[in-house]
Amino acid sequence: MQYFQYDIPKGLYSKLKKDSKLSRMFWSSNVGKCSELFDKFMFDKSYSFNEKEWIRYYFDNIDREILNKISYYIMETYNSSLVDAKKYVFHRILGQTWNGMLKEIELINQLKVEFPEIKFNKTSHDIDENYFTDWEAYSENLLFGIQIKPISYKHMASPFQLKSKEHHNKQLKLYKQTFNVPHIIIYYEDNNFYDKQYVLNQINTILAMKINVY
Repeated sequence: MQYFQYDIPKGLYSKLKKDSKLSRMFWSSNVGKCSELFDKFMFDKSYSFNEKEWIRYYFDNIDREILNKISYYIMETYNSSLVDAKKYVFHRILGQTWNGMLKEIELINQLKVEFPEIKFNKTSHDIDENYFTDWEAYSENLLFGIQIKPISYKHMASPFQLKSKEHHNKQLKLYKQTFNVPHIIIYYEDNNFYDKQYVLNQINTILAMKINVY
């Protein structure tokens, strides 16, 4: 499996990121809830798990014309080529979703090496949506839940971001109360653990004591 990589001119990319009207075009009400679509894609056995099949799954569920409209807006507003416009649209919708999940899988695969006795399962979209939980760790029974985030999430501090984080904290508490197990947040930077030893220590503590580390 490979990361999506799109050769988008830096000047154009910088301008597009600042376009508030364009950002609204990528709202889930327009292009679909990509995280939910991807979770369903992962559990759909009629599709192989690779980047080409992810694209096929997306367009089996979302009208391609929506992406075309966004691409033409970029081309006409910024006098870009249609190819560059489509590259950016694919990057925002399909590439970022795929790359984010690939990072999660790579981190989980490292944990599988460190803890071969544990089975790590991707959660359903409902669990993720309601309990802020991407993965779950099992032995014979559920051991703990996991949320994986870039380190930038830890430092988010705008009023809107703080409100979102407060909501996430409530979801974590609900998860621990509902399933009576611990929950950990794993941070990554680039494609690696932000503090791998801290993560390993957390898991070892849970395994040794089988109590909530918080």
